[in-house]
Amino acid sequence: MLENFGLSNLVVHGLIFAIMIGGLYNLWHTTKLYGGLIGKAIRLLGIGMLFIVVAVIQEFLLKFGVLNDTTLLALGQDLVTLIGLFFLAIGFSKLASVNKTP
Repeated sequence: MLENFGLSNLVVHGLIFAIMIGGLYNLWHTTKLYGGLIGKAIRLLGIGMLFIVVAVIQEFLLKFGVLNDTTLLALGQDLVTLIGLFFLAIGFSKLASVNKTP
């Protein structure tokens, strides 16, 4: 199952993971300033966008041959996209509820 998972794939995924951790840390501290429902909604939107960006970066690296295309990678990319869309949906739902509250 992991025979095509070379050192370059491991390094690239490690860098993507480091970017995600740094982005989440920065997002968490930035949205603390807003507080309340708007801060939570912006935090969820930011997390969703980070997941979508990771999926796009992986697709970009696949197209240029930096990563080896495996079934496991394709499944992981689809899962990351779905998680991102889920967080975006919840974030926009929270923003819509902010508008409804007096």
